[in-house]
Amino acid sequence: MAPTEFSGTIPFFDTHAHLNLLPPEISAKEAYDRAVLRGMAGLVNIGTRLASSRESIALARDLPHVWATVGIHPSEAASMDEAALADLMALSKEPRVVGIGETGLDIADIPETPLSVQESSLREHIRLSRERNLPLILHCRDAFAPIFSVLDSENLSPRRGVFHCFTGNREEAFGALDRGFWLSFSGILTFKNAQGLRDLLPGIPRDRILLETDCPYLAPVPFRGKTNEPALLPETLRVAAGVLGEDPLEFSALVLDNTRRFFGIDF
Repeated sequence: MAPTEFSGTIPFFDTHAHLNLLPPEISAKEAYDRAVLRGMAGLVNIGTRLASSRESIALARDLPHVWATVGIHPSEAASMDEAALADLMALSKEPRVVGIGETGLDIADIPETPLSVQESSLREHIRLSRERNLPLILHCRDAFAPIFSVLDSENLSPRRGVFHCFTGNREEAFGALDRGFWLSFSGILTFKNAQGLRDLLPGIPRDRILLETDCPYLAPVPFRGKTNEPALLPETLRVAAGVLGEDPLEFSALVLDNTRRFFGIDF
C-alpha cells in the first residue's frame, strides 16, 4: 500500500469532482487554485441533477481547464420526465460538456428510489449519450448484474463510458471492461480496508484507468474524515503507482493521456 517515494509535483487530472458541493467555507475557486498549485492539469465537474448540471457548466465557463457533464443521479431518478430530458438535451449541447451523467443504479445507498425508476432514468441517459456521442458517467453500488443487463439491452454510444469510483470485484471489473467501459479509481484505493481493490488494480489494462476524487467525498489517506478536494488526488495517484510498481511521473503521464482520449479534450 505504501506509495512510491516522490517529493515533487505530479501532474494530474481529476475526472470526477463536485466543486459545487463543497462546504460553504471552501469556495470552488479556492479549491481549484490549491489543486493547480499541486499540479492539476484539469478537472471535470459532474452534474447530478438539473441544477448542479447548470452549476457545472458555469464552473467550466469561469475556470480554465474545467469541463462539465450533465445528468441526473440515480437518487434523483424520479425527477426524470420529458421536461427534464429536454433540459438535459439542451444542456448537453453546451461547448464545455464532455459527458452524460452521473447516472446509474444503486441498491445499497438509495433503496427509497425503486430500481425500476432508476433503470428508466438510466435508459434515457444512455439514449442521450448515443445521440450526443458522449461517454456515460456511471454510478453503480451493489447493482452490477442489473446495470449490465440494461447496458446489454441498449444500443450504446461508441464512446461507451466509465464506471466511476469503482469498488467492484474482478468479475465485475471485467464485466465492465469487456463491454468497452473504463474504470475510475478514487481515494478509496488508499483506504486500509481496500486491499482487495489494490490487489485488483494490476490486472486492469493500463489504458483503461482513470483517477478521480469524487470531492467533497472520499478523502484519501492520510486525510480520511476531512473534506476532499482535487488537491488531494496525488495521494491516490502515488498509491496507485506504488501498487503497480510504476514511476509516479510515468504513471501520471499515462493517466493524463487516458483522460485526453476518454473525454476527447486537450489540456
